[in-house]
Amino acid sequence: MENRDKPLELSEIADALEGKVTFSRMSDNYLCTRFNRNLKHGFEYMGIPKRLNCITIMIVRHGTLNVEVNMLPYPLRANSLLIINPGSLFKISSIDPERLDIAIFFVSSNFLLDINIDLNALNIRSLIEKRRPAVRLTPAETQKLLKYFDLMYIHTHDEITLFSTNVARSVCAAIFYELLQINYMRINRHADEISGTRRRSTYVHDFMRLVHFNYSRHRTLAFYAEKLFISPKYLTVLVKEATGRSATEWIDEFVIIEAKNLLRFSGKNIQQVAYALNFPNQSSFGKYFKRLTGISPMAYQKS
Repeated sequence: MENRDKPLELSEIADALEGKVTFSRMSDNYLCTRFNRNLKHGFEYMGIPKRLNCITIMIVRHGTLNVEVNMLPYPLRANSLLIINPGSLFKISSIDPERLDIAIFFVSSNFLLDINIDLNALNIRSLIEKRRPAVRLTPAETQKLLKYFDLMYIHTHDEITLFSTNVARSVCAAIFYELLQINYMRINRHADEISGTRRRSTYVHDFMRLVHFNYSRHRTLAFYAEKLFISPKYLTVLVKEATGRSATEWIDEFVIIEAKNLLRFSGKNIQQVAYALNFPNQSSFGKYFKRLTGISPMAYQKS
């Protein structure tokens, strides 16, 4: 009997689906497949609760199905997106096979880190609305994501060429940045709904833009509030209402994203990274980094 407490690796998922569905796979980096009404064996496998050691993305183009995430039911309809974090218990509880078309993408956390995509840092989870792991997409958003998905699907496990990994990294990064764009649009729409005016949404939009261009030099809330001609307290309220996260948390995450990028890929030493991010010295940068990530810059750079 399958041990539900032990997360399944991508290789184990691939072994179970071998001969039952057609899928694209690159080692233990990612696996993607398209389920439709002719692929009942794949659904039989996913109908048993499984704890997966990877990020799972499901895009529903047509049809309906019901899934369970950590024992909680979620109905999915056409133009639905489901994002499941590693370690979650997942199963497909029922399906309506009429015109069923579902894309599923399993991707390892290590592969995302390898291409400098950090789900925690980039806050993909804010796609999840009010504790719901599934969101509705527009038909255009569904079609765009599926086009990226189809590009990931062009490689099979025995057709890896010299540049396949480079192609996969680029397309995978594009998928997650597209998810961020979808998230960004929802943040602005949500701000409009809360405020009832465009003005409050504009503050949030302008704050995010300012942080994007200034995080490497300015980390204080007061700086951004002054630029927007509002008080730090009011800015905090607006951003928290619109995004579910405080303005300070957003500033910190922009800084940490870049810090991780510089530590791992730039070739700079820790002191140089500290100066690049406008910290007065290596010690203050180290304390800041460890407070937000739980590990020191040196430990992260060596990981």
